[in-house]
Amino acid sequence: MQYSQLSKKAQRFINPDGLPEQLRLATKGHYVRRGLALLALLPLSASLIMAITLDGGEQTFYQFVVALLLPVVLILWALKQHLVLDNPSQQRFVQSKFLGYYFKKAYLAPLKSTELLLRHDSYNRNQYELKLHNLVYPIGSLTDTTQAMMFFAQTFNLPAKEQITQFPNIRELDLLSSNEQLIASLSLNFQDKPIAQEVDTINTVDGYSAQATDVKENGNPAHRPLSADIEPLWSPKLILKLFYPLPFIMVFGFVMKFIGNL
Repeated sequence: MQYSQLSKKAQRFINPDGLPEQLRLATKGHYVRRGLALLALLPLSASLIMAITLDGGEQTFYQFVVALLLPVVLILWALKQHLVLDNPSQQRFVQSKFLGYYFKKAYLAPLKSTELLLRHDSYNRNQYELKLHNLVYPIGSLTDTTQAMMFFAQTFNLPAKEQITQFPNIRELDLLSSNEQLIASLSLNFQDKPIAQEVDTINTVDGYSAQATDVKENGNPAHRPLSADIEPLWSPKLILKLFYPLPFIMVFGFVMKFIGNL
């Protein structure tokens, strides 16, 4: 499996620089710092406008705020952190980078110990995601996600597993079969799974054990929860993330109002 054969969505998560010897994947901490840098642009922009439009002591104050925030934003944006899969040393580690300078490697572990798991999307069972160590990539269709998994497995000789056909159990995959055979096997095994067993595993995890038992014993799928079939337009966790900046913005607004009344 070559990088050029991956879907566009999978390619967005994978930087081909350094392949096949090394692959650098952005960590959660990397994205958190980028998010904080974007949030800090709001008070930085407001302070910059105030520093230009005001006069006297107020202008001096906002100039000080700009001088304080600007380096913070630049540092947060320039500081990168990656999970590195390194073929020559057969190691997996986390490494930070700042303006071309690489910091000391951390969390070193054998490359073979890297978890590579194909499973249903956490928010939509009609889609699929790939878990690589502690990183999760929601890629989409079974074909695209399986291709991404095979790319990692073949490039770095990693053991691949799936949590689809016998959910919630995890099963190892045969990497000697072709991509088409593997995808067909996953699709066939999942589609042939009895309805009672599928509903039982899904609903027991979600807390619907009573309905699952009824379906299993009486063969009546009418009690299957609608949430198992309806594809969610918005995930509650995603909506909640939209409000993360709200406390920061409110505090900044109160501080600016207090300073303006001095």
